[in-house]
Amino acid sequence: MKENLLAPLPGFRLPYDYPWRVGIVSAVEAELRRLRASGRFQPPRFFRYYFRQGRPVGVCGPWTVALETNSCAMLLHAVIGEITQSAFSISADEGDPDFLLVHDRRDGACWLWRFRSGLRFVEATEPVDAAFTGWNDAEDWNLLGP
Repeated sequence: MKENLLAPLPGFRLPYDYPWRVGIVSAVEAELRRLRASGRFQPPRFFRYYFRQGRPVGVCGPWTVALETNSCAMLLHAVIGEITQSAFSISADEGDPDFLLVHDRRDGACWLWRFRSGLRFVEATEPVDAAFTGWNDAEDWNLLGP
């Protein structure tokens, strides 16, 4: 098994609204409308990006979305290749790529993480207080946000 490698990308930042720019948020909201889900989608703090068969893919929480090829997400592959001097790949023709790009919307920081480890990365919209003791009642079970 490959080691869990986390590679920082110092100086490389994505804007806070990047998930909206590339269409991840609108795609998830459209799917929720199609499913007639109650509640509203609350975008998480961390988003992940990779390429499969030349197409950009975005991941937020349990949602995996194929992004439009005309979006600014297409630039990520070239930029990551240039920054890392092609030492890390976020693209694969078949199967999963070696790495994916993780974007922290809070400060714009980005890093590369081994694909499987990055997909398992715990999504959090806000930190949990150490005093958290669990759900109080059924009202707290709105899994799609407020």
